[in-house]
Amino acid sequence: MATEVNPTDHHPHHQGVTMQCPVSCLGVRTVADLVNLLATTTRTVLPDVYPNDPEEHDEHTPHCPLSCLNLSTRASNALRYNSTETRTISDLVRMIRSGQLPGVRNIGRRSLTEIHTALVAAGIDVQHTNLT
Repeated sequence: MATEVNPTDHHPHHQGVTMQCPVSCLGVRTVADLVNLLATTTRTVLPDVYPNDPEEHDEHTPHCPLSCLNLSTRASNALRYNSTETRTISDLVRMIRSGQLPGVRNIGRRSLTEIHTALVAAGIDVQHTNLT
């Protein structure tokens, strides 16, 4: 039987967050917060998942290389070997805005979701990011 959860004991990021805590204890208010939490946790708990990480930095910009997004090998290779030069986050955002990304060979629904999730985790808003 699960233990009784007292709402007064639960607030964002309190000590001793357990599986019985409500989601609000994680301090998650938006999907971007959740994606960022999951991405950070995965890198912390499973450091070997990203063995070739570029040097960590706090803020991703459109000028960062695609490697900053920590995409899977499949998605990275599909972007690297497509007919257009896709080397930076800015190039990727341009492809998304122009509708070219779904037409890239080996980019399916799963890769599209992965790419969009990685952009959200990096703090890149595809619709409103200034690419200059």
